[in-house]
This record gives sequence, C-alpha cells and structure tokens, in this order.
Amino acid sequence: MLTIRQMIIFAAVVRHGSFRACAEQAGLTQVVVSAHIRELESRLGVSLFERRPGHAAALTTKGQHAFERISAILADLNDLQRELTGEQTRRTLNLTTYGFIMLKLQDRIDAFEDARPQIELHIRLDPPDNRTLAMQVHRGEVDLACFYTMDQDEVPGSVHVGHEQLAIYVGPDHPLASAKGVTGAELGRHPAIMLRHENPQRRLTDLALDRIGAVPGKIILETDALALMLNNVRRNRAWICLFQDSVDDMIPGLVRVDLATPLPPVEIRLLSRPSARHDPNLIALRDSFCG
Repeated sequence: MLTIRQMIIFAAVVRHGSFRACAEQAGLTQVVVSAHIRELESRLGVSLFERRPGHAAALTTKGQHAFERISAILADLNDLQRELTGEQTRRTLNLTTYGFIMLKLQDRIDAFEDARPQIELHIRLDPPDNRTLAMQVHRGEVDLACFYTMDQDEVPGSVHVGHEQLAIYVGPDHPLASAKGVTGAELGRHPAIMLRHENPQRRLTDLALDRIGAVPGKIILETDALALMLNNVRRNRAWICLFQDSVDDMIPGLVRVDLATPLPPVEIRLLSRPSARHDPNLIALRDSFCG
C-alpha cells in the first residue's frame, strides 16, 4: 500500500531537485530517502526517476504523471486538514500571471477583492515556463496561474479565458512603415529586436514568427527592458513583435506593419490547483477570470 510519507518524500525530491537536497531539508539521511522512493516505485511498478549519477533527479514520463497525481492528492489532504480543524477556506490566495494579462483582467481582480476583503491576494508577475508553472500549481505553491500559450493542449486541465493578438511594429521612418503586404521572408531581411531567450514569452514570439515564415536574419538586441526596446524601434533601427492591444492603447509613436499573413493569436489560459473545488474563495477568483 502507498503511504502518505512515501508520497511526501517523492514530492519533496522533485521540488528540491535531488535526493540529497530533499534529505537535508527533511532532516533525513539520503539512504532513507532512497529507500522510500524505491518502495514507492515498487508499489507503483514503474521507475519514477532517471538514474544518472551526478545529475539532478529527472522524472521519467510516468514519474511526471505520478507527480501530478500525487501532488493533487497531497493538496486534497491539506485542504481536508484545514476543513477538519475549522479553517475551511484559505485567507491568502497566490496568483501567478503576466503583467500584460493583469492589464486586461485588473477590473475583474478589483471586483473580486472588493467582494471578498477578507482574502489577501498575492500576485506574482514573473512566471516561469509553462511546464514549471503547472508543476507549481499541482504542488499547491500557486493557487491560480494565468498564462500565455500557442498550444491549447500544452497544459492539461487548463481552460481558455481569452487571447492576445501579436503584431510587428517599427518606427515611423522605417522602410517597412509604409510597405503593404509584407511577407515573412521580407520581414526576416530586416534587423529585429527580441526578448531574451530566458524569457518565457520569447518562445511565443519565435513560434508565431515561424508560422508566417519569418526568421530574423539579424537580431541587434535581446533584452527584457521595454524602454530600451522602444527607444531603438523609434530610432528606426529594427522591428519588434509585441501584443497589439498593449501598443495601440499605451505606446504612441510606433507603426504597425501590414503583414501579408497576420501573426497567429496567443491564447490566454487558466489553471487552478487540483483541490480548488473545496475552496469557495478560489472558485470565486477562478470564475471571475472566466466571466
């Protein structure tokens, strides 16, 4: 039979990244941690980790599935404990999202906070990549995540709440400012400014450009500093890919390039922790995003 202790130790190994780190944090020996994992693997009949000496504890495909299910079970147990001890709902909710999404949903968040002043909402605006973010939700570290994706099936269990349209922008005197029906190939012949590769939104931009056949031939700047980006674009040094609504509403002085094939929209999706069905406050917050 699976034990709660085995599941807790398994989740801790994943969270800390190694058997040794888990043992140090839990005040156990590495031998004890390894024994619990071996017993759990024996009970499940699968290998949960790829054994590679000197490397971080990497989950197998079945290990990833087991981690998601076990995280949900542990979150349910935590909620059950709160219910039985009289703390039926959380008074703090953790939301992770992007700044541009916050701009679109700020009115809904304000309405939620006005309706439930007893709830403290902690908002983080620098989410990791979607896979890591989903793991944080499944572990219960994040109650609600609102994120961008180009693939509706990228994060199982998430729901659609909206979309953002990407567009290409240049300065008023850039050669593309007055061009009509610019192709992806033509766009790629001009210098570009891009987000850093470490920024999760860079992947969205790369995928969108790839779908219209635009491969930047020369990237003159890679940065997350919006002011630096805009300064170079306004000086007609390069083009940039940004969310259309945000630029049209808040950033003057740029010209949207007329593309032969529009960039695909970016989907906004929502993922809540597995035990959300037991928390009326989290249900209300989730529903306010979907409304």
